[in-house]
Amino acid sequence: MFKRIGFYFLVSLVGLFLILLLTWIVLDYYLPAPPKVIKATIGLKNGSNESFAKQYQTILVRSGITFEYHFSSGTGENLDRLSDPQSDYQFGFASDRAIEGFQTKDLMSLGRIAYQPYWIFYRSNKEWADLDSLKGKRLAVGAQTTGRYRIAQALHLVGNTPTDYEALSGEDAVKALKEERVDAILTTGAFNAPLVQALLLDPSVRVLNFPRAEALTKIFPQLIHLVLPAGIVDFEKNIPPRDIHIIATSTSALVRKDLHPQIIYPLVQALEEVHGGFGPFQTEGTFPTKFDAGYPMSSVVRDYYKNGPSFLYRYLPFSITNYIHRLLAILATILGIVLPLVKIVPKLYNWFIEQYTDKLFRRLRILHVDVEQTRDVLVLKEMEQELNSIDQAAHLLPMRNTNLYFSLIGRIDNERKLLVKQLAL
Repeated sequence: MFKRIGFYFLVSLVGLFLILLLTWIVLDYYLPAPPKVIKATIGLKNGSNESFAKQYQTILVRSGITFEYHFSSGTGENLDRLSDPQSDYQFGFASDRAIEGFQTKDLMSLGRIAYQPYWIFYRSNKEWADLDSLKGKRLAVGAQTTGRYRIAQALHLVGNTPTDYEALSGEDAVKALKEERVDAILTTGAFNAPLVQALLLDPSVRVLNFPRAEALTKIFPQLIHLVLPAGIVDFEKNIPPRDIHIIATSTSALVRKDLHPQIIYPLVQALEEVHGGFGPFQTEGTFPTKFDAGYPMSSVVRDYYKNGPSFLYRYLPFSITNYIHRLLAILATILGIVLPLVKIVPKLYNWFIEQYTDKLFRRLRILHVDVEQTRDVLVLKEMEQELNSIDQAAHLLPMRNTNLYFSLIGRIDNERKLLVKQLAL
């Protein structure tokens, strides 16, 4: 009997171990721990996106997250990296590419985070009046995979401005402009991007004005008309000397669809901290946007923008809320497994007791038949030992099964009397 109890105890331990193992497997599959490193593809070196990325680094490190960014040629390469299933890039910037109707089901938007002006800087003694001034000029626009190249092509089509394109960008394009290897450069970047600021302050360089920018936004709905106010670059020197009309798109912050949902919360908080303020082209609260027509919007982000951060994220750091979420998930998983067992275990217990007592009654019945048919004293002595063994086993019944116990003891007493009677013959 003690061996049997030990067996069932061992089975219980194995069952508990299997429950814990199943819980761990379920959590690891359905709720893995969020990554501690986010790998991002951001675009050109010294551009506004690099400035954004550096600020994200500073903010996310508070939550124990490393934001690792890598440069690229622009939106095209960013999207290729993020869409590649073999790539380990999880975050990237992309401009609105509604010109091509580009969308992907593998990416989600965290919202639009900033305007992306398209600046055309040129070196000339005379001011270029409009888009028509680009006719016959050498224009550095970058690689064909970039949004700048596509914008240049769109402007060429609408303005009939035959232009020689050079696949130069960033500092290489600026160097070519200063060395007069190109007449103008088309570049992107926020107003305060180092490269843009350097060109705006360079007295030998002008920025092209788009007096018909509003018309361009009607022809290409993805374009935005922005105005650079006179004196915004240097108020004392009145740079620029007059309002400059420019065209722009907006930049979206994209993540892969398989990115851990918990990591999205600190990312969105970083976006709000970096992009939520004032700027030369925006008012407070303009960015990040709560919708994105160019890319699918993350449902987690929509809920965040609608209802704000959850109670835990509002008052506790990410490192703690992450553990709390996983702890709650563990408890929910265990309860989901244990609660059904709570109903099953009593039934199994009662079944075990019934089987146990039935076995003792069967032994008594066999013993009863043998005692009635036997007159041999030695055999009866052996049967007496069997009866004592049954009696000892009956005393192991739990107190809650008192009725079964007394019923069994009564039968044992009857058999003992019969055995004494047979020995007396």
